[in-house]
Amino acid sequence: MGLRAIAQEESWWTAVWKPLLTYRGVEITYLFYAERGSSYEGVVLRLHNRNDFPVACRFQVVFRADDGSEEVAWVADTLRAGEMRTGGLSGLFWMPFRDGRSVAELGLRKIRIEALQ
Repeated sequence: MGLRAIAQEESWWTAVWKPLLTYRGVEITYLFYAERGSSYEGVVLRLHNRNDFPVACRFQVVFRADDGSEEVAWVADTLRAGEMRTGGLSGLFWMPFRDGRSVAELGLRKIRIEALQ
């Protein structure tokens, strides 16, 4: 009888997220979203608290267009131990430029992540 190895593959849903920052145990990843038949580009963030305690998060998301102009959005939330949040219902989806400009860069500023009691 021969040996059989089964490779564990990353699910497609996990593989589409790009790393942005891991800070104080909170992993922040993103993906770009383009709606079919639309010229608008969206950005979705995913927050994952990898700590075994709850945290409060607050930061700015900076969207820089291909012409150098910027749009800024604030994120302020709390996450339970191990909790993951993403998408529009969590306030983590934006379409920053609705005039045909593309998102050229994505960044974070003024990051505060603190443990909650």
